[in-house]
Amino acid sequence: MAVSPPSPPSRPGPTPEQVSLFIGRMWHFNRKLKQDVNPLLAEKHDLDTRRFFVLRGIQQGAGYPKVLAERLELPPALLSRYLDGLARQGLIARALDPDDSRRTRLSLTPQGEAALAATVQTVHELVGTRLSRLAPDTMATVLGALAVLTDEGQTQENPA
Repeated sequence: MAVSPPSPPSRPGPTPEQVSLFIGRMWHFNRKLKQDVNPLLAEKHDLDTRRFFVLRGIQQGAGYPKVLAERLELPPALLSRYLDGLARQGLIARALDPDDSRRTRLSLTPQGEAALAATVQTVHELVGTRLSRLAPDTMATVLGALAVLTDEGQTQENPA
């Protein structure tokens, strides 16, 4: 007879007040970040955060509109408008896929690569300033917690 390993001790769940506080603070943080980032990106790079993430997604390998829409969790019609604008700005190129002419392949233009690099630097400087308020151990805890909460990391009871 096999013996099962002991199950980890269960943790008490958050209180309703903690859940409300978490949601409120995350919402406020997101709003504050967008209020700081969007005007700066518009002024310096003629972009906003949504278009920044579209460019970033293309750079990171989402080379087809369907894949990009899924990765960014955007409706295809909305993504199409962003792609149209980025193409008019000369930041992306669209081309028929050589393996399947029914599909359009997306890529960054040299101008798009340069704009994205400059935008990344601006975002990192701004967000880095805000994050520098955290002690290094707190930063590690926040990043770990966000990974768990977004299903990008292992739960603490099940490290791998």
